[in-house]
Amino acid sequence: MMTIRTRNTLRSALAALLLAFAAPLMAHEGEMGQVPEDGSTVQGTPEEIGIHFDGAMRITQFDVIGPQGRVSLENEPGSDPTEEYHVKPAGSMEPGNYEVRWRGLARDGHMMSGTFRFTVED
Repeated sequence: MMTIRTRNTLRSALAALLLAFAAPLMAHEGEMGQVPEDGSTVQGTPEEIGIHFDGAMRITQFDVIGPQGRVSLENEPGSDPTEEYHVKPAGSMEPGNYEVRWRGLARDGHMMSGTFRFTVED
């Protein structure tokens, strides 16, 4: 006959085992890197601005905000999932601080979002 202590120990072990197997199933695609890197300073307008993920992500929003407001970009997010998303600024970017705001839909249906910042110098 099991004691209450043994029963509770078995329940705890079973719960830990279930959580160990469930964690990979709950994992979302994660942000792997940015171009330019978060917190970096670039000289002049960057050739591209982008983000990398560890799995396919459908980008639904990608905005670059600078000292003069929203920066015009040469392309807009599409409907195809991608592990890398890059855009080119439509024109030159003034010196200052910039923030990139993105949103995407992971394969598991969860909405993901994030920001990163960089500085443009002359």
